[in-house]
Amino acid sequence: MAFNEFQIKVLEKSSKTTGHGGFASKSCVRHLNRAFELKSSMPEVAAFLAITAEEEAATAIFAALLKRKYNHASSFKVRDHKHKAGVYPFLKLLGEVLGPLKHGLSLNLFFDEKDDALRVRMPIGIQGDRQICIVPDPPLNLVSVDRGGNQTDYLKQVRSIASNQGIGSTFKYVQDLANERNTMLYASDSGIPKILDIDHTLKRHSEAALLNLIIYLLIEPYKVQNLVQESVDTYIKILHRIDEEKT
Repeated sequence: MAFNEFQIKVLEKSSKTTGHGGFASKSCVRHLNRAFELKSSMPEVAAFLAITAEEEAATAIFAALLKRKYNHASSFKVRDHKHKAGVYPFLKLLGEVLGPLKHGLSLNLFFDEKDDALRVRMPIGIQGDRQICIVPDPPLNLVSVDRGGNQTDYLKQVRSIASNQGIGSTFKYVQDLANERNTMLYASDSGIPKILDIDHTLKRHSEAALLNLIIYLLIEPYKVQNLVQESVDTYIKILHRIDEEKT
């Protein structure tokens, strides 16, 4: 998988941050690089490295939440595969329910030329030959407006994820990832591990790692953002429900 210019910038920018989040980001990038180097000679190892990269990017998010003192951020366990593996499907669910994305509004991510920070831009209209955009600061307050620029209850939309559907899809992803990890590491009664489509596997986990790092960069430099706090609270509820389902 060849990373585009924006993706390369995400990898580079996240690796330059400091503290636990910065180290986790660097580790993520290293695992991705090694995964692609080994995909032909050791595909099972490459797949395992790609999964680890995804989880390291999730760890970076947890570190940013702690750094910025989000409520309940200490509930996330960086050594718990379930906590880390569930981040990507949870973020995908957020994209499905949040106002601008749900109603087809285009959101553009870009690195600001002024300070090189990752920001979000939402086009809302045309004035002459100029496109008018909302660039929220901090960036994750953008969904407080709807298509017409009116305030909307985005927190309610986030809370809606803590439903049976949200719990089920997150739990399935966590289970599938655990099974994938086990089948590529350990022999079974039918043979030794074998990856049938390593390119697909690397693409899937690389995209997950990149999304996690993008969210990390939208959290790490800023003080507490309401959307992020509500997402933290909702994700914790999902993890608790998953634990109940397992027991």
